[in-house]
Amino acid sequence: MRKQSLFSRERLVYWPEEFSEVVDLLNGRDREGRTVGSPLYSFNTGAIVLAASLGAREKRKREVGTRRKEISTATFLSHELEPYIFLVPLLGDPALGTECLRPENEEQVIREFERYAAGGLELLAGEMDASAGKAADVIVQSLMFPPVRSAGVTDLPNLL
Repeated sequence: MRKQSLFSRERLVYWPEEFSEVVDLLNGRDREGRTVGSPLYSFNTGAIVLAASLGAREKRKREVGTRRKEISTATFLSHELEPYIFLVPLLGDPALGTECLRPENEEQVIREFERYAAGGLELLAGEMDASAGKAADVIVQSLMFPPVRSAGVTDLPNLL
C-alpha cells in the first residue's frame, strides 16, 4: 500500500553541504564512506531530522546557503519521517499555529525546517570538534540529555 504524503506535491529539502561529514558520522561512515562505529541512522533523513530537532530545541537556526545537498519529501515519506518537517517548525515556534499546515505554506515550513536543521548541524559539528575521539552516539546523548548538576549542601536553601 502506497503511503499518502502530507505535501500537496513532492518538494526538496536542503541541508548545508559543509556538514556532510557530520551526517556521515551519524550514519556510521567516514569521509570515504567506510563504516566507522555503530551508525545512529541508516539514512541521511534520520540525521537531518535529529539536527532539526536539536536546532528547534536550542532555538538555533541559520540559512542553508548555496552549497547544499537535497532530499526529496518522498524520501522522508518512505522513511516515515515526513511529519517531522511540519512538527519541528511548530516546536521551534508554536506561534506558527495550524496555518503552517496549509498547502500554500508548505515551502515556508520546509525552509524553516531547513534552517533548524542547519543550526542543529552547526551545533553538532561544534560538539564533534570539541569532543574529538568520542563516538557520535555519546556526543548526541550529551546534547540531548546534558548532565544534571547535583545539589550540594550549600545549595539546599535554594532548592526549598
